[in-house]
Amino acid sequence: KIFVEGKEVQIHNPREAIALNIGLVTEDRRRTGLLLKKKIKENIALPSLPNHCRKGGFLDDKWETEVSEDYMKKLKIKAPNIHTILNTLSGGNQQKVILAKWLVADSKILILDEPTRGIDVNARSEFYTLMNEFVDNGGCIIMISSEMPEILGMSDRIVVMCNGRKTGELGRGEATQEMILELAME
Repeated sequence: KIFVEGKEVQIHNPREAIALNIGLVTEDRRRTGLLLKKKIKENIALPSLPNHCRKGGFLDDKWETEVSEDYMKKLKIKAPNIHTILNTLSGGNQQKVILAKWLVADSKILILDEPTRGIDVNARSEFYTLMNEFVDNGGCIIMISSEMPEILGMSDRIVVMCNGRKTGELGRGEATQEMILELAME
């Protein structure tokens, strides 16, 4: 069952998740998280398009440009400009673009599936800072990770699953690598 703000919800497609302010940073950003042959600004605006079209279905280009430039600065996306094609960016900067699109869409819940896979140490640190800022501003993150240091360092609560079922739940203060591995073997 899925509950959002205490109410049980049914989600059948991405549009319904977006309407509930849920964003997803997929494990395979290059195949399922981004439009690699499109510009930064097109990727950032994508989930918010239904809310920013003018009469006749035309995109509000001024809004798209302003919001993309704003988030490019806020998230320190390293690229010449918002017209840069996404497949020319590093993995860390691509990951920031994915995060930007969900922040622009006003997500309150982010599901991050292996959020730092394939990005360098500096980009990881920046991404962790962005995650902490999101939570500090009232957001909720559900992080799926196979990286033990990431789990222990970033989680307030750890739910361990094995073979599709929950095998345990640990708070930040009580979790150790050994406890997590033990629960993962049940």
